[in-house]
Amino acid sequence: MKKGIYPYCGIRKQRWRVLGPVHSAEEHIVAGLDLGTSKVAAVIAAVGGQGVCRIMGVGTGSHNGLRRGVIDDQESVTKAVTEAVIKAERMAMMPMPQPLVGIPGVYSSSFAATGSITIARSNHKVQAEDVDRVLEAAKATVVPPGRRIIHHAVRGFAVDGNPIEGEPLGLVARRLEVNVQFMTAALPALESYLQCMNQAGVKAKEVMMQCLAAADLALTPSQRAVGAVLVDLGAGLTDLALFRDSQLQHMGCLPVGTENLTHDLTVGLHVPRGEAERLVRELGYNPAPERKGAGGKAPEGSWEMLDDYNGIFKARAEEIWQLIRTGVANAGAGRSWPAGIKLVGGGALIPGFADLGASIMGLPVEVVLPVDVAGLPEAWQSPSSAVGVGLVLHQADGLAKSAGYPRKPRTVDVSWQKVRTWLRF
Repeated sequence: MKKGIYPYCGIRKQRWRVLGPVHSAEEHIVAGLDLGTSKVAAVIAAVGGQGVCRIMGVGTGSHNGLRRGVIDDQESVTKAVTEAVIKAERMAMMPMPQPLVGIPGVYSSSFAATGSITIARSNHKVQAEDVDRVLEAAKATVVPPGRRIIHHAVRGFAVDGNPIEGEPLGLVARRLEVNVQFMTAALPALESYLQCMNQAGVKAKEVMMQCLAAADLALTPSQRAVGAVLVDLGAGLTDLALFRDSQLQHMGCLPVGTENLTHDLTVGLHVPRGEAERLVRELGYNPAPERKGAGGKAPEGSWEMLDDYNGIFKARAEEIWQLIRTGVANAGAGRSWPAGIKLVGGGALIPGFADLGASIMGLPVEVVLPVDVAGLPEAWQSPSSAVGVGLVLHQADGLAKSAGYPRKPRTVDVSWQKVRTWLRF
């Protein structure tokens, strides 16, 4: 590494000390780092004693170092991490603490496991430490080679061989069992992400799948209970997370994104990539535009080109939604999703894309905006910011719960029944 490229040095840290704290002593400082296909987003937030989250600093850095979620240019990603962190720190006027890092769901997989322990104390009442022990027992299951556990979802507990609903705390049992669905990540891909952050001087606190972080922002507890689908449409990948009965039922990743739309238009229309991106951003999905007056905007004034554009865009956009539909159907065969689909990611900004999805999926598709988060700049009140904001909200809810305060209505309940992270650095 060349000296001075990545700005983590004693002089810089001393500068923050001179400036002094810009938050109250009662607040906890948390951070999130979203490693996306084309950009890195950093968020620094202050969390009050009741879990109230206040954004203090944000920053982004662009890169071209990922292909389908796998890093193929570490220098490009490292520079983007550095740029995003610097911007967030300057805005917050403090160094970023160890962040919760969001990683793509590519090459993720899951497997079921069970754990069992004996309750040896005299009264045989299940305590919190017993829940932790039985989860660790399940975790001790042999992990597939080349993979690492990063999340889990509890499917249910049993006491003395009898399945129960909800938490086992306080129940009398001689034997406690748990059924868990573990989510794993490919170890080589995970290590490449961590290496980029280490080169940028950033040490991860924990890691979290991006779609689960976005769900912390996009889904309410009632939506998770009745059944909802989270779709995170990024540049190179589309992540899926299916929830029902207040639990994560399935998580998957599709190797398609907005880059596919841009590529098809670049080739089909014979236009530069930047022009194709502009067309997608401005025109979106509109197969039958008004051709008279101000309502009929055509690329470069050509209705012939507009027809070509619509044909190319529609074919690829429909393919993306058909892949999403197949992924949802395969994961939740025979199930309905009353809460519909919550759409986040940069692809959610494409005009008409959600409407097209609703017609193909046969479900309502809602674009989610992080508009109710204190201190969030207007430019960040976008579905493309869902993961970065969700990463700090996830931590805010956890701090609120540990302090005994109820969770915030807009965010998901974070508890030992839901998703936990065991990966430690």
